[in-house]
Amino acid sequence: MEKKQTSRSRRKDENALGRREFHQLIQSGQVSGAYLFQGPEENLKAAALNALRKALLPEGLEELNESTLDNPAADAVIAACETLPFMADKRLVILRDLAGLTGRAEAEEKLVSYLPQVPDSCVLILLARGTPDGRKKIPAAMKKLERVVTFSPMTAEELDQWIIRAFQQLGKGCAPQVASLLSFTAGTDTALLHTEIEKLAALAGDRGEILESDVQAVATRSTEYNVFQMVDAVVAGQESRAFALLRDMLTGGEERLGILAMLLRQFRLMQHVLIMRYEKVPNAEIQKRLGLSPYAAEQMIRKAASYSGGAIKQAVDICLTTEYKVKSGQMNQEGSLEAAMLQIFALRRR
Repeated sequence: MEKKQTSRSRRKDENALGRREFHQLIQSGQVSGAYLFQGPEENLKAAALNALRKALLPEGLEELNESTLDNPAADAVIAACETLPFMADKRLVILRDLAGLTGRAEAEEKLVSYLPQVPDSCVLILLARGTPDGRKKIPAAMKKLERVVTFSPMTAEELDQWIIRAFQQLGKGCAPQVASLLSFTAGTDTALLHTEIEKLAALAGDRGEILESDVQAVATRSTEYNVFQMVDAVVAGQESRAFALLRDMLTGGEERLGILAMLLRQFRLMQHVLIMRYEKVPNAEIQKRLGLSPYAAEQMIRKAASYSGGAIKQAVDICLTTEYKVKSGQMNQEGSLEAAMLQIFALRRR
């Protein structure tokens, strides 16, 4: 409960809207003026823009009432916003790659002054990649206006429902456990997931249902999935398999410290599981608290049962000590992760 309150207060402090709140504004017809789209979920930003287009722009007149400008000067933005809509209530103006979101831009003050004055006949969207520095003038001005829309990653439940709906749009059924397996395997980035969904739908052909075997056969494995499998091998005492998975990740361009951080996260999650199991927390509540998909939570609970609390604490300490030694220059990054894994294997043997 405390975590939820902290999250709500943080969002309020940032004067940011959530994606669901913005969709409610669209549905109620209350969208007008300027908005800054920020956050890591680029695919969800694109979906929100499409929903906005459908709500604002009459069919057949879209091109006459929409302007997309790449890093425009302030005068060009003002001219586009002040142009009256054609046979529609509002125009849609989208700004991409605006220098004022990431660095210095000419006439920035002029644009900052104009943002509160965008007419009701226009919706202006400032589209940022990721989350811009809130101290810069334009993001700060949008924050003050309370017109920042943050597109954060979905919860596990939201993501599984999103996957199911995406398959339905392609005429395919997908059971919740299959959706959970897909997000666990391919990761949570919706842009990448959309590609995986299209690939799986094509694989299914005339078959109307996506199966677990389809996901296991062709879904692209995320780095976190591979680390999860590596931990699985460590838990099972399968040294050769664990090091083979590590070699594949390193060959694929992953950094040892990045993999180490994910390995540390896996053992910390197992630590949390053991604490909750000791407190007799039901599995469904454990999954909710971990913030994992049902499939991932089930696997995590299974893994945690293979270790004692003391062994998991030692594994966490090994990861933390290795990370500290590498970052402080006491240990070379080359071979550091392998050494940590050998120490964790030794815990299993004991």
